Amino acid sequence: MNQPQSDPTSGPRAAPPAAGGPGAPPPRPPDPPARPPASGRPVALLALGVAALALLVAFGAALFAWRAVDQAKDAKSIALARGPADVPSPSPPGNASGPADAPTEALPTTDPPPRSQDEKPELNEQTVYEPKYERQVLLLTPTCSYPQYADLDEPKTSNEVAGAEIRVSGGCNNEPTVFRLLDGVDGSREGRPGMKPQDCGAKIDAALVARNAAIPARKGTALCLTTNAVEARARGDVWRLVLVHVVGVADDGATTIEVTAWDIPG
Repeated sequence: MNQPQSDPTSGPRAAPPAAGGPGAPPPRPPDPPARPPASGRPVALLALGVAALALLVAFGAALFAWRAVDQAKDAKSIALARGPADVPSPSPPGNASGPADAPTEALPTTDPPPRSQDEKPELNEQTVYEPKYERQVLLLTPTCSYPQYADLDEPKTSNEVAGAEIRVSGGCNNEPTVFRLLDGVDGSREGRPGMKPQDCGAKIDAALVARNAAIPARKGTALCLTTNAVEARARGDVWRLVLVHVVGVADDGATTIEVTAWDIPG
């Protein structure tokens, strides 16, 4: 009967070295204690609370918006039922600080007020005259029964009074030939031949001839006069200053005059 073979390596095994003894491995440190598993319940509750709060806020906003729309519809319905409201007109920017209906003060203007039909411009040293004509000769041949007239705007002689400034009447019973200024004509017998218009106008102010006064027609006599301003405006003409110089008087009363005229501005 076969005997079991013995393992050459078998035999009594050597005992391991004693712990801490020579040749023994260092002891293994103990494993750290296992952490208990974290619980997810508080996190879930917090998320649920935030979601609920957000839902409440959204619901409140929707409710507020719905109420605002409803109020707007009510206001529109009331406005349409009452009709359009009277909107006050905006006040000018200059009246923003005062009442809307407060009267505004008119600004001063440099333009002179319009002149009335009978008002004449003032003649003085500053008046700028415009020459109309110069040293025009007229011959007036009146008789004892029929005077003659001179229209000094043209100038021309006439047998009619219309448009004339002076009348020349012939001498009767050895009376001299005389001038008379017609209605609306102012003049002076203190003129001089060749004088300037400013000086001629000043003579009218200083030595005015009375209305319907007879002025003897003598050689060398000079009259300063202004035409009828009302009639001039009525026919669309201008007012004029005229210097009348008598250059000759015949025995039969025929009178030769030399006339110069200037337009008066205004």
